[in-house]
Amino acid sequence: MTGNEGGAARRRPLVQLDHVLVPVTDLDEAGARFLQAYGLQSLAGGAHPTGTANRIIPLGRTYIELIAVVDAAKAAESARSRRIGQAAEAGRPFATWAARTDDLSRLRESFRRRGWELPPVNRGSRTRPDGVVLEWRSQELVPDAQPSVLPFLIEWHVPAGSHPAEVRAEHPAGAGDIVFARFQAPDPQAAQAQLTDLVGGKLEFAVDEGPEPALVEVELERVGGQRLAIP
Repeated sequence: MTGNEGGAARRRPLVQLDHVLVPVTDLDEAGARFLQAYGLQSLAGGAHPTGTANRIIPLGRTYIELIAVVDAAKAAESARSRRIGQAAEAGRPFATWAARTDDLSRLRESFRRRGWELPPVNRGSRTRPDGVVLEWRSQELVPDAQPSVLPFLIEWHVPAGSHPAEVRAEHPAGAGDIVFARFQAPDPQAAQAQLTDLVGGKLEFAVDEGPEPALVEVELERVGGQRLAIP
């Protein structure tokens, strides 16, 4: 998979980090914890048809999603929701992450031309507490949402200015966007190649050796050039 497949007409669409998913069991408790521990203000998000609900930490162009299973029966029908529930039970810092694109259909086709067997595109939505409906399409890149350094892809269909990252929030920590991600994988070199191929030049990241492929840490920019590490 390359950024230029057959010239400008077939150049792969832009892919960049959109958000990271922090699995929790209690959204209110998690919101209070992130405010106390990191100085990050979270806002009520809403519920998903796939059995989860969330709180959002908007950061400007990216965001942190605190997400919990709230309907076990519905969550059991969704691979991603099952993954979130399992990650919360295991106490993992992140369940997965999402990379944003503005042309999911063309990006999906570029993967398929290179031999990837992809599951169908999923349509998702949630209604914010203020009644605004957010809709998106997403694409899993690994079977049954298995542990991976790879994200799922997301293409947003929302009113102008309504992307979750853009909602106004006052963070006592003075934090901004996610600018660095640390992963682990049994084969760091292979994982590094996958991530470079997907988001090279759009995200600073590192991959350490570890027992299972996963996102393990992110860093947020702060005023003065400092960074805030989570967890």
